[in-house]
Amino acid sequence: MTSSIHPTVRLTKHQRLKGIWNKRTYSIVKLLGEGARGSIYLATVGQKQVALKISQDSSVIAAEVNVLKALKKVQGMPLGPLLLDVDDATINHSQKHAFYVMEFIDGVPLGDWIQSHGLSWLFPISSQLLTQLKQLHELGYIFGDLKPDNILIDKQTKRARLVDVGGVTQRGRAIREYTTWFDRGYWKMGDRRAEPQYDLFAYAVCMLSMDPHIKIHKPGQKDIIKLTQQATNLKPLHSVIYKALKGQYLSAHDMKKDIEQVNSRQARVQKQRSPKKRKNKRTPSPWPEVIGISSILSIHLVLFYFFIM
Repeated sequence: MTSSIHPTVRLTKHQRLKGIWNKRTYSIVKLLGEGARGSIYLATVGQKQVALKISQDSSVIAAEVNVLKALKKVQGMPLGPLLLDVDDATINHSQKHAFYVMEFIDGVPLGDWIQSHGLSWLFPISSQLLTQLKQLHELGYIFGDLKPDNILIDKQTKRARLVDVGGVTQRGRAIREYTTWFDRGYWKMGDRRAEPQYDLFAYAVCMLSMDPHIKIHKPGQKDIIKLTQQATNLKPLHSVIYKALKGQYLSAHDMKKDIEQVNSRQARVQKQRSPKKRKNKRTPSPWPEVIGISSILSIHLVLFYFFIM
């Protein structure tokens, strides 16, 4: 479901946006991404880097701001980027557009991180991400557009962060925004009703896409269960992925618990396979003492022979 108004707003490098109400001025650095609900730019205010989302449809900005405000109320682990500013700006001296500003997360997309650091990172990342999804679901929201590009690993903290709340939808409603390959409707594994199982299905496909043997974007593929069997590098996680694809998890917490159990089993197997260092305890040998005594006697005999000659 998208707006009938084309949301893209073209801005150029070094272009300055001054908020009409809050009077803050933002300098555009580059385009970070654009989709069905607007454009996101890297910008600076003073010496600080921020992410700025702008849309021609003010209702898009209003809806996403409401989501970010709701997420901000959660104590502890951050759910999505921190909201910093909301305002309007006049573009090209005539067009007025709504925008909001959020923290810029300097991170690496999930796929790039796994490619560089290895599949073993799926375990801690999954644990962190599913904890965030659990909290989001308890607030009454479903993330919706869950895909590797919307999961960033913070370069400093090495923690998973959810970005782009454009698809976040109130529970029970139709998903507002999704990406085809991570949508259970596309795979005919369920509808597009906003519920926890929708996000868990999408994350299972995210996990599958981390296996180099899997090409989820290949045209004509419609059997996600059959595709899972080809993910040989993820074999220990197959049971978890199957359950998530079939909608058998009631909550993100249940899926997280199963992944942590798989991780524990893998750690035990690895420990058993690793070669153990054997300490060879030797009993004291009497031979060094005998050899020492023999050497002393030999020296004495040589000296005696030398002197009597």
